[in-house]
Amino acid sequence: MALKEEFYYRSPIFIQNWLTSLYGRKLMQERYGPLYEQKMKELRKKDRTQDYKAEQLDRLNAFLIFVATHTPYYAQLFHEHDIQLPFTSLEQLKTIPILEKETLRQNNDAFMSRVDAPVRGRTGGTSGKSLQVAFMREDVQERMAHLDYFKERHGFHAGMRRASFTGRTLTAVDQKKPIFWRMNRPLNQLLVSIFHMKEENFPAYIEELNRFQPQALDGTPTAMVEIARYMLKHHIKLDIPLIAIFPTSETVTEEMRSVLEEAFNAPVFDQYGSSEGAPIISECSHRKLHLHHETGIIEPYGEDGEVVVTCFTTRGTPLIRYRIGDRMTLSDETCSCGLNGPVIASIDGRGTSYIVSEKRGKVFEGDITTIARELPNSVLRLQVEQHALNHVTLRYIPDAKRFRPKHEQILLNEMRKLLGSEMKIVLEPVEQVKQEPNGKTLIVKQSMK
Repeated sequence: MALKEEFYYRSPIFIQNWLTSLYGRKLMQERYGPLYEQKMKELRKKDRTQDYKAEQLDRLNAFLIFVATHTPYYAQLFHEHDIQLPFTSLEQLKTIPILEKETLRQNNDAFMSRVDAPVRGRTGGTSGKSLQVAFMREDVQERMAHLDYFKERHGFHAGMRRASFTGRTLTAVDQKKPIFWRMNRPLNQLLVSIFHMKEENFPAYIEELNRFQPQALDGTPTAMVEIARYMLKHHIKLDIPLIAIFPTSETVTEEMRSVLEEAFNAPVFDQYGSSEGAPIISECSHRKLHLHHETGIIEPYGEDGEVVVTCFTTRGTPLIRYRIGDRMTLSDETCSCGLNGPVIASIDGRGTSYIVSEKRGKVFEGDITTIARELPNSVLRLQVEQHALNHVTLRYIPDAKRFRPKHEQILLNEMRKLLGSEMKIVLEPVEQVKQEPNGKTLIVKQSMK
């Protein structure tokens, strides 16, 4: 453990709150400034009656010219493939080869642009290797403007009180007091730890939410769902004037959305980005997902709904036609909400969120979440873990009042429809689905070697 982390965990909680706020001030300086204000004004005043593609092409060319000048990897790649800039159409983007994650890992230094990009982030992948990315301060502020503009359209303005369910390690493992949150005062943000989501702790979480009175919730949706289910089970209502709930990091199923909206009495508006820096997608008041076309381009890739992304706000570590591992259903439809960017029909989850069936091939998370549809709301949560090609365990939390023995057979039948009769399926009723080390609760878990 680093010395500064050891000092944090050994400090009294009021000192931890002070240190959290000190770090919050640093984040505030990175995320907010003149460029943020400029971008917010542009987004608010933008004429959205015009076709977005001309602006997207201009942004793409500016990004590619910057990258060709400042990024060693792309300077060489463009030379080798005779990439001539500027492009005259968006279709020419396809002349640039797909970027795989392993290429980015193995050549991480060569992807770092020779510019001032002081904001660093790390992300992990399916191999567990850490991948470092860098952001210019201007890019961070532009991304922040788009995210805040999305929330502003739903009535939540920067500076309002919010409670964020986070996978950051806020508390010591052996902390005794049920104070599983820390205060980030510069951003008016209550950081709520998702590592203590046990039924005996929920009353403390609920009491703190009532005390803090957030105007929005954001962060890991599976953690918020745990508390929401507890509230519904015990007929608890919060005394909070919530404007909206903004989940991040995970796929939000319709069932999760329903539970959150019923328990917290506030609408859920989804959003998409990534710690690597992907184009931003957000949900409008008509419940349509819109690509913020100023931030990048999303293209279909392969046959399973996978996409590749080109993100204009990643000049520190540029991502061009990057195979990020996510699945989406793209659409040609339009929306009457006033936003003129492309509509995304659905965000279908991570590329790794699937079960491999010998008979059916890949069965994705979005399909697996539907297996309880034949039941009368008698299952609270599901998780499928694959141990081998023909062996999975289906864990489920039964509702004590509604679940009947015959419902197990229904679950088994639905699983066999999805995965085929060759699959060995073990049903395992549980009181709680175990969290992963990062605090998330997975719907699909791959343990196959």
